[in-house]
Amino acid sequence: MKPDCWRTYKLGDIGFFIGGVTSIKKDDYGHGTPFLPYKNVYKNSKIDISNLELMRVSSKDIEKRNCIYGDVFFTASSETPDEVAMSSVLLDHIPDLTFNGFCKRYRLHNFETLLPGFARYLFRDKSFRKDIYQFATGDIRFNISQESLAKIEITIPDVFTQSQIASILSSLDDKIELNLQMNKTLEATAQTIFKEWFINFRFPGFDGDLVDGLPKGWRIGSILEIADLLGGGTPKTGVNEYWHGSINWISAKDITTNNRSFILSSEKYISESGLRHSSANLLPKYSTVISARGTVGNYCILPVEMAISQSNYGIKSNIQNSDYFVFLMIGNMVEKMKAFSYGTVFDTITAKTFREIGIIIPSHKEIIHFNEVVTPIFEKILSNLEQIRSLTQIRDLLIPKLMTGKIRVA
Repeated sequence: MKPDCWRTYKLGDIGFFIGGVTSIKKDDYGHGTPFLPYKNVYKNSKIDISNLELMRVSSKDIEKRNCIYGDVFFTASSETPDEVAMSSVLLDHIPDLTFNGFCKRYRLHNFETLLPGFARYLFRDKSFRKDIYQFATGDIRFNISQESLAKIEITIPDVFTQSQIASILSSLDDKIELNLQMNKTLEATAQTIFKEWFINFRFPGFDGDLVDGLPKGWRIGSILEIADLLGGGTPKTGVNEYWHGSINWISAKDITTNNRSFILSSEKYISESGLRHSSANLLPKYSTVISARGTVGNYCILPVEMAISQSNYGIKSNIQNSDYFVFLMIGNMVEKMKAFSYGTVFDTITAKTFREIGIIIPSHKEIIHFNEVVTPIFEKILSNLEQIRSLTQIRDLLIPKLMTGKIRVA
């Protein structure tokens, strides 16, 4: 039960909804004024202003569908009912910003009842999401109307308490964002060092002497000459004892949504029995995994032993202490691998793809030296990701308790 001092309001009584820009043509993309896409709303509780688009929209739309600080955006349509009305709050000032027609803008009459910083977490909380499910309609694609959203009730504390709660939660999110930005810089640094050494040939101790366009002892070959290709498998579906175990089972979807150097967890887990009764194998620590079917070319590195699906390949260096070199080399090969992919229904990367793409193979000495140089960078990336996971777990545990008054702020 929520504290007595909390008050209940209908969304339609403290704000109003409007739909986004719909009159968009192909030629309108890529130029014009700032534009908020659907995915930005779906993925973020706070609008990511670094991932806005440009769109040519009419002056009427800019006037009627502009976005200002404190606006809340809801996705109006989704393939599943539990993903309808995902929300995101604009906490920045972006002149002439408009938004996608598959979203609804919710503008508060004022900030005397509900604060934008508190709304950021309130509308993503499970208790609010449960109310959303009741209003979602559709069979193949699910939708929610402005009228339905306006009828939803929220029970919230006074704005002072809201401010305190938002401060606690946003401090965790700020630290998460800081670590993410730090990792982007670290990853870019590692990639820059790789290119300097193995593309521009500016590596320590090189005297500039080339043989057939390469430093002495270097050659053109296949990635499979310095690494082993490892396949995956899927335990039989419907056999409960094969699933819900403790072994991470990495699917192509996991890699696609990961968007980071290391992958720490998977959506599904398999058991020891599932491992034994399928072609799935435990890939060694620090193997690189790449999606090989459907959306091909997404890749990451395993910090611990994990199993992978048959839609992925694992690549493990056969040179001691050179896993990060292989990981970055795969990254350097990705665009060529995509170009080599083929298939009647899905694009596919095969073992032949790895064999036929030529790469520069340095001497073992340079490979191992490079790995020593970049290892501290990747260790820091992994440390940051583990901290992000811990902070995210803390935040997600706090949100439902703070949003229902089960934990009170002083």
